Amino acid sequence: MDYLRTEFQANLDSEQEERSTISESGSCDSYDQQRPSFADEHGLMELLEGDRAYDLIYRNCKSALGDQCELLSILRNGFATVGSRAKLKAFQVFQEAVEMKHGGGGGGSNKARVKYGWCAVKKTELKSVLEYGFSQPRNDGSYGRGLYLSPDNALLECLKDSAEESEDGMRFMLLSRVLLGKSEIVSGGSTQSCPSSPEFDSGVDDLASPSKYIVWSTHMNTHVLPEFLVCIKAPFNFNRSPKRLRSPWMAFPVLIKALSKFLPPSQILIIQKHYKDQQNRRISRSELIQRVRHITGDKLLVHIIKAFGHKAQH
Repeated sequence: MDYLRTEFQANLDSEQEERSTISESGSCDSYDQQRPSFADEHGLMELLEGDRAYDLIYRNCKSALGDQCELLSILRNGFATVGSRAKLKAFQVFQEAVEMKHGGGGGGSNKARVKYGWCAVKKTELKSVLEYGFSQPRNDGSYGRGLYLSPDNALLECLKDSAEESEDGMRFMLLSRVLLGKSEIVSGGSTQSCPSSPEFDSGVDDLASPSKYIVWSTHMNTHVLPEFLVCIKAPFNFNRSPKRLRSPWMAFPVLIKALSKFLPPSQILIIQKHYKDQQNRRISRSELIQRVRHITGDKLLVHIIKAFGHKAQH
């Protein structure tokens, strides 16, 4: 999987040196001829089958999603407005700065560690994100305050974490360049909102195989460059996967305390051991969640999380 991600990254990086064939109309939505197309309205350019970037992204999406979702269109950020061009220039300036900071000497070195990452956006905010950037952190707060992006090979997880856009299942997924620089590991439950020291530029949930790129709120409009938009139609109840059990309001110690009312002490001890292993970085957070689900069952977890969410709202 690392090889595939590297291959995708290299091919898409190489493609950026060339200009793509484009059309002047988007197909994410239907508009009459008197109104601007979706693409024109948002400063985007729709890519066509046969375009190198289109083919790379399409294969990446199909590999991740299979036949679960319908891929409607792939569009490129045209950086047509003053604001979007300024964001492009700012990203390039910060990329050079991070490169110099970590001793990059040119010659094709990638000390800045620029990767591609996914994040979901709502249709109503897409235009402002492309023009002005992200106005606030977009996450559940489980890894601190910032923008979380999924690696380019983790579209499915990102899509399942996205809110349903409309009854017809339309989703809008941004594929952005992410300036990672030197990453530090961030544990679940962190309240961090900026690098812990000048040595670091970003965060990850796992150094060896990250499932989340964490770009702090202080960096999210200089270290993330939205470059492509993929419009996807997901089936009904697509988000209601057993994997989506982590509550944005509920820390694990609170969850364990709630579970102790339903489970025998022996099982609680096992869960506490798994949690300790995760805190000591012997297992990942996703592995912790899977182990807890195996012990408790999804029905009990959902019941507790929903009850806690209702209590937090009152």
